Amino acid sequence: MQAPETLRLVGLTLPANSLVLRDHMRPPERRTENYQQTYDRTTLFYDIVRRPERGDLLITAPPLMNLRPVLTEGLRDAQDAPLRLRIRDFDKYAQIRVAGMHDRLTFHGPSEVTEILPRTDDAPPFSALNCAVTMNRNNPLLWVQTWALHHVRQHRLEGVLIFDNGSTDYTPEDLAGALAQVPGLKSICVASAPYPYGTTDKVLKGETRPNFLQPAMLNLARGSFLRQARAVLNCDIDELVLSRDGTSVFDRAASKPWGAARLPVYWADPAPGTQGPSPQWAHRWRNPTRTRTPRKWCVAPRGLLSKMGWYVHHVGGEAFKLNRESTAHEIVHCRACSTGWHPFKARHKANGDLREDPELKSLMDDLERQVKELGFAQ
Repeated sequence: MQAPETLRLVGLTLPANSLVLRDHMRPPERRTENYQQTYDRTTLFYDIVRRPERGDLLITAPPLMNLRPVLTEGLRDAQDAPLRLRIRDFDKYAQIRVAGMHDRLTFHGPSEVTEILPRTDDAPPFSALNCAVTMNRNNPLLWVQTWALHHVRQHRLEGVLIFDNGSTDYTPEDLAGALAQVPGLKSICVASAPYPYGTTDKVLKGETRPNFLQPAMLNLARGSFLRQARAVLNCDIDELVLSRDGTSVFDRAASKPWGAARLPVYWADPAPGTQGPSPQWAHRWRNPTRTRTPRKWCVAPRGLLSKMGWYVHHVGGEAFKLNRESTAHEIVHCRACSTGWHPFKARHKANGDLREDPELKSLMDDLERQVKELGFAQ
């Protein structure tokens, strides 16, 4: 295995008292307390990376909105000359290609000049590997290891990219070191992304939920870290992909002409009466109604749908709905495997009529045994 890599994204945040901030996306009467606390008005961009194979820089940002001229007019090269920019705007993020391999830029902001040193995307360590990408904040390291181990054993996972959203219980190096203990992984990268996650409150019909960070990080992965991966699975630490026929979800995605697997997601629970957060293997119970949550995906980065963008619950927009759901692969969404870092997702509580599920019991028995055999810290 290659040595685990940790890095910090090269972003730019405007001062909270800047003369210009990102406009609100909601009228005053819809600005809830959660919205006021979490809406990101200050991040101009999350990352800027040099891509030698393309001879350009890639900037990944929240929606530019009224900050578009702030970026386009303020960003200059080392000689203070304007840059050639190609901007693509999406509903929850923007990506900007800068012509040329600049190793130093300056940003002339509303109140100060800032030097920017783009990071360099060298030969990708995830080339031709089966990879998973996720975001993390303070999930117990044991849960992260368990998540990775399951996908190595069930699906031949080889590479893990984690965007760490400001964990305080451990360092990025601790997280990368914990993953390095999982046998079968060949490449690990923890990228520190300490930006506002965005709102998690209820949206009304016609509104766009202003949680920009995760979609932006997925498309940063698509354009930089994982662009040469064989296939990429998007699932959270509290989600495990089961295989009913012994096949790999990565093989399914890579074999499809459109390069994507659409994965149904169903809740699972720990035993009735369980209090507080629980590891994945405790989730052996289901409600007979088999309640769903939004679908997830596995995709080949060079596939047709991938070219149209990655989102949390789909790739390629409306075309993704034409992709039939997999029956061989299903995501188990572990309800109590949550630290509650989303303010509205304190989920570990009684959840109705639960029955032990034989399929889950077999899966989780094996997973718990494997974790204990490897001696991961409890």
